[in-house]
Amino acid sequence: MMSRLALRSLVGLCTGLPFVLAPPSVGAQGDSPPASCTGWQVDYALSGSLQLTDTTLGQGDGTYAVGPGSMTLRFDDVESKPGGRVSLVSYEMHEGFKVFSRTLFWATTVTTNTTSRAVGADPCGAPQGLLAGTTLSWSLPVPGVRTDGTLFCEGSFCGKFGAPSPGPSEIHIPARPTTFKSFQFGADMQTFTMRSTLVSKTDTPMQTAHLALSGREVRRACMPAARPCP
Repeated sequence: MMSRLALRSLVGLCTGLPFVLAPPSVGAQGDSPPASCTGWQVDYALSGSLQLTDTTLGQGDGTYAVGPGSMTLRFDDVESKPGGRVSLVSYEMHEGFKVFSRTLFWATTVTTNTTSRAVGADPCGAPQGLLAGTTLSWSLPVPGVRTDGTLFCEGSFCGKFGAPSPGPSEIHIPARPTTFKSFQFGADMQTFTMRSTLVSKTDTPMQTAHLALSGREVRRACMPAARPCP
């Protein structure tokens, strides 16, 4: 039986049309292999649960859903050992919720609309965490998490007992070190959860905030070896 290549050559001779061999496809033997990944940069979509305590007369204490948010992590040394060093590249979480409090005579509503962002780690600094199996343990705090946004207070408590001023007001919580609890990944390494951890304590509004996280991978990119640091 005549091969397909011989048949095509014969057709070219009979018709007078030139016959040109197609170039090899990408990835064929002889091509340069792709660069090896020494790490992965992974983006996650986040949702969160914010627990407030120590609020004005305890009236705002409770747990509130927050999000959406995003986080990018860099995993290094993924080829040399099962796991690897981990550094936070970026973190952002939107916090939009209402706190309603009522006593026998007073009623107050505080609407929060803020965004918390983290300053990424120094690329030449020490890694912040270590992945072992499906557990990411953080040994160093995130260098700085800053919160900015607005509050809107309506009701009898506004401006009293550590509650925000009546009407709209701005809130700016300076960057502060934040220590994440361990991230527990699923077996497929595409989702994780984090138990509640302290993220802020303020006087106005008077409250202590703890945050729990859930993350889901949305994309990843192969990272070449990092450039040597000076």
